[in-house]
Amino acid sequence: MNSVLERVYEIGIIPVIAFNSVDEAIPLCKALMDGGLPAAEVTFRTACAEECIKKIHEELPNMLLGAGTVLTVDQADRAMAAGASFIVAPGFDPEVCKHVIDKGVS
Repeated sequence: MNSVLERVYEIGIIPVIAFNSVDEAIPLCKALMDGGLPAAEVTFRTACAEECIKKIHEELPNMLLGAGTVLTVDQADRAMAAGASFIVAPGFDPEVCKHVIDKGVS
């Protein structure tokens, strides 16, 4: 089992978040961490998702951080570059899946 999957197993649950503003990211993620949930999946359904992932990754490096609702290789690349440790998609796209695996991300 890889380290990301081990952390998911240890934590037990991954909150899924759709931020409307970058200003929401750090306070909410700090609250999650303070409450014993050092993990979040930030959905790519909002315009600020990429920037939120980057900010969380920079300010809360111990948080297990992923990107959700990833539909394209471009979105996957942007999420990984921003600091996402795992990628979630609402369906199976062989191209996106292979690309993410080839990059070494879960």
